[in-house]
Amino acid sequence: MLKTILLNLVKTFLLSLVVSIAASCIYYAVIEKGNDYSKAIPVIISAQFYLNGILLIMAAPALFTPNPSIWNNTVWRLFLFFAGPLAFIITNFVTPQPGGNNAIYIITGVVFFIIHLVFYYKLTKKTHAQ
Repeated sequence: MLKTILLNLVKTFLLSLVVSIAASCIYYAVIEKGNDYSKAIPVIISAQFYLNGILLIMAAPALFTPNPSIWNNTVWRLFLFFAGPLAFIITNFVTPQPGGNNAIYIITGVVFFIIHLVFYYKLTKKTHAQ
């Protein structure tokens, strides 16, 4: 199961990276109407890679859940899977970021959380079916 969780985390990172880059580009295009996007796109891509990397590290405690004593305790399992990404989202709601980047940070956190939730649902559905 550890291998499956690790693979799911990598898939979450990659899918979240693509979706959050697209969402951030759309957000930038709506907010900065008529400005030159050629300089913004490399910055958006590198920033999203960095933010998704942070979220991946914050979701890494999910790798401890294959332990039977943790897996059988639903509250502890949910905490290890989702506390990091939720803390990221809540922190960005509470503390303003310089330059008005809160919306980008929150979009990134929510995208990562939703994708992580989908992979968690598939994992638990698969394990309950066995």
